[in-house]
Amino acid sequence: MNERIQALRERAMTTYWGPSPEWDRLRDESLARTAGEPELIRQAKALAHCWQHRRIEITHHELLVGTPVHVCYGTAPETPVCFGRQAFATPWFPVDPALAGFFRTGMVSMAGNHSTMDYDGMMAAGFEGLLDRIARRKERLLREAPPTADKQCFLDAMALVARGYIAFAHRYAGLAATMARETPDPVRQRELAAIADHCRRVPARAPRSFREACQSAWFSFMFMPDAPGRLDQYLLPFYAADRASGAIAREEAAELLACLWLKYFEHAGARQAVSALYHMTLGGVRPDGADASSDLTRLCLEVTEDLRLQRPQVGLRWNRNTPPDLLVRAVRVLRTRSGNPDFCNDEQIVPALAHTGIRLEDARDFSLSGCHEVIITGRAQMGSVEGFINLPKILRLLLGLEPELGAGADLDRLPTFEALWADLETAMDRIAGDVHRISVARDSHAAKTIDLCTSLVVNDCIEQVKGYTQGGARYNHCNWDTIGIANLADSLEAIRTLVYEDRVMTLAGLADLLRSDWEGQEPLRRRILREFPHFGNDDGRVDTTAARLVERFAGIMKRYTPFRGGQYILGTTAGGENMHVEFGRLTGATPDGRKAGSPLADSMGAVQGLDRQGVTALLNSVSRLPHRLLPTAATLNVKLDPKLVDSDAGVEKIAALIRAHFLSGGQQIQFNLVSREMLLEARAHPEAHTGLMVRVAGYCAPFTSLWPDLQDEILARTEHHA
Repeated sequence: MNERIQALRERAMTTYWGPSPEWDRLRDESLARTAGEPELIRQAKALAHCWQHRRIEITHHELLVGTPVHVCYGTAPETPVCFGRQAFATPWFPVDPALAGFFRTGMVSMAGNHSTMDYDGMMAAGFEGLLDRIARRKERLLREAPPTADKQCFLDAMALVARGYIAFAHRYAGLAATMARETPDPVRQRELAAIADHCRRVPARAPRSFREACQSAWFSFMFMPDAPGRLDQYLLPFYAADRASGAIAREEAAELLACLWLKYFEHAGARQAVSALYHMTLGGVRPDGADASSDLTRLCLEVTEDLRLQRPQVGLRWNRNTPPDLLVRAVRVLRTRSGNPDFCNDEQIVPALAHTGIRLEDARDFSLSGCHEVIITGRAQMGSVEGFINLPKILRLLLGLEPELGAGADLDRLPTFEALWADLETAMDRIAGDVHRISVARDSHAAKTIDLCTSLVVNDCIEQVKGYTQGGARYNHCNWDTIGIANLADSLEAIRTLVYEDRVMTLAGLADLLRSDWEGQEPLRRRILREFPHFGNDDGRVDTTAARLVERFAGIMKRYTPFRGGQYILGTTAGGENMHVEFGRLTGATPDGRKAGSPLADSMGAVQGLDRQGVTALLNSVSRLPHRLLPTAATLNVKLDPKLVDSDAGVEKIAALIRAHFLSGGQQIQFNLVSREMLLEARAHPEAHTGLMVRVAGYCAPFTSLWPDLQDEILARTEHHA
């Protein structure tokens, strides 16, 4: 880390999100001038006006410029905290009053969506390329019969937005040129002159060099800030050309990437603790299926290791042709304890995406966003994540333990386990139908507002002359995350044993026991926890039950068609909303021995502390899940002995573990390299451990920033050793 990067890093560590009164004032100023014009045109002009008049600055040491309007520097007015608690009230969109109980009881909860823009298009043609595309589409539209005013308005608004953002970048060019003339430092003068030249070029047009490509990448991200996409892929042609010609040294390229990483970090704000944002994707495969890793992939990992920041969140895509040394190199980055990187398996995710009807070439071009949501880069509104479904609560509904959601089954008429299963599927079908109604209500409400920025930079909104929220993207699948798979599988196996095999109680008797939260039955509860089969221990029977649950619920959801088209697809991630904890708070006792209010299992993993047969047994169980039905938002948190990364031999073992898991059918894996002692010490003395990062769901956060019950949940996870 050189002097420039050290100074920029120190400054970045003071950033936080603040109010934007200037932006609000400029927006109101524009809207006041455009009264009476079409609303979409007014919104586009307001955006352009803000970009053309908001304050801009270039600070000392910067090689890449552009500061988001909400970023502040200095002492934050509040300490960093984790995501807020879920309210579980009626959602922000109109919904059938009959479904309100789904939210109050924690049967379902909504979530935020993520998206990824067409970075390849930005590198190939820039915003002027988008303007050309809009003009060509408008010409064709005029030949169509009849060309509607709404469609013409949509394209005109897109053009206004594109021109406004080009003007924004040109303002930086002007500022840099002025500063270059005024600075007495000849070195900084040359840097500022180069910045001015870059900003005249990008993001309006295609970059000509690696330096311009990095600036274009940052301006593009600022335009639609969510995920940086497959950065090592779209920057590679410029990196390779400049390295081959001698235009840039590897160390200079690393410095530029470090500047870019720090820009991503600043955008999120150092004082905003969580990192379920800005998920960058490295590695993977090309459109023809060949391995896509390169020296630039390695350089990105080196920069990630050097900066030791939790943002950008970095994910490595693996395939069987990924060089073994690259995987080892990525694992070495875990030594930074920043939570980076996470790892995912192309050989499960790509076929799963193709299974939903996505073209194979597009499926191979997926990138990550949010916690670990998989999106077809620049071509999709994947609904990642539409919302969460509480699976164990479906069983409680069947057992008559959720009166607000409806009556349960006649438990005396379920003489066999298969009869119980059949009624469970009926309950799943009912819940799926209601989830579909909620989805349609949400998405039809969202479609009333056109997201101008996202619609401009996601294919094929311009071609279809339809907004991103209206189904204009090429792919429009709708993802719901299922929470508590392990709890439901363990519960069904407990019922099978207690009621149908050992016959120690009736189903009605078990329901009464759960209604009382195991009162007077602590020995039985502990026996279930200690002696019964649990998912995560390489037990074929319970693992098969878990897989069967995913298969059946996925099949049931596919009976419905989402509002935007596409398919309903399933994930498992608890997300930044921490739904395994939040749903758990509102879920009564379950037959797996869980007490009322306790957390549910985290994503694809075992119930906390019940994976007792070692890490390979856990991975074998997870590999048995039908990953072809989980194409997005599926995570596996594994807590490992932190001493493993202290030696090269330990790093090699973790790399071998990842490779073996992926070869056996696993989809994703990420690690907590913390011990129970480290966590307890941080809880006792939080002021001394503000930098202790942990993987919570699909995201990282300082352990000291988490709610007490979320800290408890992480402490309860099994710590695996070599």
